[in-house]
Amino acid sequence: MLLDNHFEDLTFSEDRLINTSHTVAKTYTNLVHWHPFAEILLSLVEGNEVELNFRKYEMAPNDFIISYPGDLHTIRNVSLDSFLLVQFPLELVTVVPEFNSIRQLMERSPYCRYDVSDIQIGKMVMTIKKIVNSTKDSGSFREAYSYSLLLKFFSYYGKWCLENRIDENDVVNDAYYKSSKLMAEACLYISQNCAEALTIDDVAKKIGISKSYFSHLFKDYLQMTFVDYLTRERIRRAESMFLDRKKKIIDIAFECGFTSISSFNRSFRKTKGISPREFRSAMIDD
Repeated sequence: MLLDNHFEDLTFSEDRLINTSHTVAKTYTNLVHWHPFAEILLSLVEGNEVELNFRKYEMAPNDFIISYPGDLHTIRNVSLDSFLLVQFPLELVTVVPEFNSIRQLMERSPYCRYDVSDIQIGKMVMTIKKIVNSTKDSGSFREAYSYSLLLKFFSYYGKWCLENRIDENDVVNDAYYKSSKLMAEACLYISQNCAEALTIDDVAKKIGISKSYFSHLFKDYLQMTFVDYLTRERIRRAESMFLDRKKKIIDIAFECGFTSISSFNRSFRKTKGISPREFRSAMIDD
């Protein structure tokens, strides 16, 4: 289910805490989204592309990347069976003090490129595959076993992060990481509150930076202005409301944050190329 065209809500099968899959949900390919759980993506083929917090990663077989709760990410140009996925509440890991103490370091090192000569990386890749295979078992304590493998993976991963930590003097990398996280936070806040009378000052204050710095960062990362992005999010929300035949277009416009029906019609036509009424008719007919 999509909420605000970004949020992925996942109910794990059989009330399990760890979910695995050999396929990427078609709904979320080529779509920027986020979720409240952590996700390990292990590439099975050459040419997979994942964008995480506005940074692109070209992935080869056995490369893996981890998205943490709230991270904006997109899986692009992939066949549905080109990844192995492991999804879980991050609290399963951070409940262990050792992991919690290096959580920031782990979040700054989300991508690992496979190196056949690196034994530590080989252990991590093998453990990810074991986790996926273990969830197919039908015996008792299967999830306890999967959980033990997840902890084993993070013990390898934690050591790898410590051994390959980002140089604290690398100001460029550190600044890129911090600004990426700020923009991810800003996008989520805008998406969730786009129906309100939201201003650029509100969002800048929310993430704790100045209006001018926010405006510069936002345009640099998203290649559009704050107003353009806010309008796009409002129109996306309107699109999802069009299927309710009982709702009038003027009511949808105001519920999505537009101050007049004329501004809604103008913005919608500029974005979609047709009027809201024409779009709705085509949508319902289809």
